[in-house]
Amino acid sequence: MKIGLEDLRKLRECRVYGNKASGKITFSGVSIDSRSCKKTDLFFAIKGERFDGHDFVKDVLKKGTKGAVVSQKWHNKINKNESGFFKKYLLVVVDDTVKSLGGLASIHRNKFPVPVLAVGGSNGKTTAKEYIAGVLSKKFNVLKTEGNFNNEYGVPLTLFNLNEKHGFCVIETGANHFGEIAYLCNIAKPQFGIITNIGKEHLEFFKDLKGVAKAECEMVDYLYENYGMFFLNKDDAYLDKKAQKTGIKCFSFGKNMKADVKGRIKSFSGFNPVIEVRYGKEKFPAKLKMIGSQSFEAALCASAVGFYFGIKLSLIKKALEDVDLHKNKRNELKNKSGIWVIDDTYNSNPDSVKAALENMKRFRVNGKKHIVLADMLELGKMSIKEHLNTGKLVKSYGFENLYTYGNCSYNTFKGAGGLKNNFYFSEKRTLIEFLRLNLKKGDIVLVKGSRSMKMEEVVESL
Repeated sequence: MKIGLEDLRKLRECRVYGNKASGKITFSGVSIDSRSCKKTDLFFAIKGERFDGHDFVKDVLKKGTKGAVVSQKWHNKINKNESGFFKKYLLVVVDDTVKSLGGLASIHRNKFPVPVLAVGGSNGKTTAKEYIAGVLSKKFNVLKTEGNFNNEYGVPLTLFNLNEKHGFCVIETGANHFGEIAYLCNIAKPQFGIITNIGKEHLEFFKDLKGVAKAECEMVDYLYENYGMFFLNKDDAYLDKKAQKTGIKCFSFGKNMKADVKGRIKSFSGFNPVIEVRYGKEKFPAKLKMIGSQSFEAALCASAVGFYFGIKLSLIKKALEDVDLHKNKRNELKNKSGIWVIDDTYNSNPDSVKAALENMKRFRVNGKKHIVLADMLELGKMSIKEHLNTGKLVKSYGFENLYTYGNCSYNTFKGAGGLKNNFYFSEKRTLIEFLRLNLKKGDIVLVKGSRSMKMEEVVESL
């Protein structure tokens, strides 16, 4: 990438200071992390929950970085003793450094006439993004969101990697407040979009499923207003209703017989689903490396993308069978001394827990099945009810061994009342020791919780 002063001056309410403000200065990268900022990077001072990037501006410039984007509020506080130091460098002063990061990313994105596909949804969007990028890479040079860089920082930083060699860009979009999806779409300017599903995410802010649908469907509104195309999950009633209401151009996928691209799980080979995908008179089977039904749903929407863009059936099949998302704590299957461990510790909400439990029902093992659940966060007023319901669900599915951890999960424990082996733990170390005593060779254990519960510590300790 290449960013020059002419790009920076396009930023709204931008003021440029320093001896280098009139020279021909360019940057080949953008950074928001002072620790990894390179000499050729433009440093954006971002104020986060734990750190304020402005506290490290001087250190970054001393290391050799040519310039930084800072807030007007911080710039006003520079004392006279320090002003001489900062005059030697380029300081781009803006009202809001986060919005300016997005604005500059949008300016950079506009330099490349590359199709962009946005991937959103309550559950499975990172997995879907990986499958979609895998399929598209059979025909295009694809830039994709790395990991789950799907917020107001991650989307711009991904877009800065766009260059003339790319033929397609797949962007993941996440949100926990209204307006955030619309904001990300205005930065990335996608012509295509997918919403995996509407589920019980961030209810603390969205209140209910209608609120979630409203937030996620900001993508649909953007695409409709900008003559884009929507890949519709025909199985999701909220998305189907929204597509019909707007009249947006759609290409659909799902188990629904009315979908353009149809799919089903034929069987399970061990823990891995063997799926069948149909489009018109064509069909193919594929054995996925990712375990569980969630990988089927991601593979199906990726197949729809592949067929729409004219990728050969054989290449779609190969791409689906090649995708391997191990070591990202999304349904990673591990074997510890003969004990099967499903590491699903990246995140948790009522719908993703339900999907994980349904997978556990399908799996066949010689030993017992154990369910370890920690708190599902950001549920707001719905937290008690949703945790109680999760406990009831564990019981109704016929599981006999439940272990819960965390303040909220006490309600999961209560909801599962009457279950044969129902245990609640207020300390993680006690939970770990109890599991070590009770897990036997041939058993399978699911470990799941919201990210901040750090349930990977349980997995690593087994």
